[in-house]
Amino acid sequence: MLAAKPVPITQDRDNLFAFLGDERHVALAVSGGSDSMALLHLAAHWAKDRVKLTVLTVDHGLRPEAAAEAMQVAAWCAALHVDHHTLRWLAGKPTSGVQAKARQARYDLMAEWCQRRGVSQLLTGHTLDDQAETVAMRRARTGTVESLAGIWQTRDWGGIKIRRPLLSLRRHELRSILEQLGQSWIDDPSNADPRYERVRVRNSLAEVDVTPLAQIATEAGLAARDLEAAATTWLEQHLAVFPEGYGTVPRAGISALGSALQRRVLQQLVQCFGAGHRVGPGELDHIATWINAGGISRRTLGGAVFASRRQVLLIGREPGRILPETIVVPESGETLWDGRFLVQAPPGSRVVATGQLKGFSRRNDIPSFVQAGLPSIVLGDGTIASPHLTPAHGVIAKFMRCLR
Repeated sequence: MLAAKPVPITQDRDNLFAFLGDERHVALAVSGGSDSMALLHLAAHWAKDRVKLTVLTVDHGLRPEAAAEAMQVAAWCAALHVDHHTLRWLAGKPTSGVQAKARQARYDLMAEWCQRRGVSQLLTGHTLDDQAETVAMRRARTGTVESLAGIWQTRDWGGIKIRRPLLSLRRHELRSILEQLGQSWIDDPSNADPRYERVRVRNSLAEVDVTPLAQIATEAGLAARDLEAAATTWLEQHLAVFPEGYGTVPRAGISALGSALQRRVLQQLVQCFGAGHRVGPGELDHIATWINAGGISRRTLGGAVFASRRQVLLIGREPGRILPETIVVPESGETLWDGRFLVQAPPGSRVVATGQLKGFSRRNDIPSFVQAGLPSIVLGDGTIASPHLTPAHGVIAKFMRCLR
């Protein structure tokens, strides 16, 4: 059923995907470029009949050729008997920072697809060359270990684990594999456009040994993991998590942290209670400055609301950033809503944000924005069940993020 030729590679193929363990359904991000096409062939050869693979291709709508390219990827997947879905970015297109915003949209779309189908792992085709380029760009702007750690092997995005199994391999190795298989790939013209910083950096590294840059990422990554472990320990000791999906930490305690550890704690809080993805160090520093200055007000960051109280900092989901579409509970009777709540309800029920409905009384013991960001379930007979606010009618909504 799969490609007739064996997939050639010097590294043990099974070891590339050993981290998947007993996963039964895994998503792959495949644009059609050489790196992602190599990922597709390697994963398909490894998976055989033991793991279901679904390829996700994002059409950003930024180039007229993108739709045809997505169709080509679909055809290549069909030849390998791998499921394929094209996701389209329908929002208004930016006029500046196009690559960064397109990347954000791409991961948001793929994470949302995975959330709705209970897929917890999304694989990407990032390589050692991507790592070197990222470190070179960041080194020109900042010296923080988290930034210089570059592309992490594993990251969380909206409750989905983003995995990069090819991060130790060079792009020329992957292209050699494709050439031996007789597999072509798509060259995105934006990857040769010198208006983009990454393209300029890539060109500057074309004849350079990138190993030292990759080593910087390795060493910085170790330091960043130590910092992350320290942040986790601090939060385990100081973070109170509530079943309604919000948390509190002592204001004095978080203000007393050193800047690097404070940034890491804030990053984990955003990932826990917000949209689930990472934010930039500059944005974290802005929130840290506001916290350290005291006062009682609110700020938003990464889909999270930070509300400063006299003794605590309260963090919850920003309701305005929750996708307005309803989610239909599948036949299994379970769905992960907004990447935060595991909802158990009768199949066919619809899950929406409480803030989109009318008729609920205010719970005075939780902030209004927290209540607006809770899941409510519309049953088949029109009855609305909100497990945190009203009689649940057998419906369960359990907050699934954070440390405990």
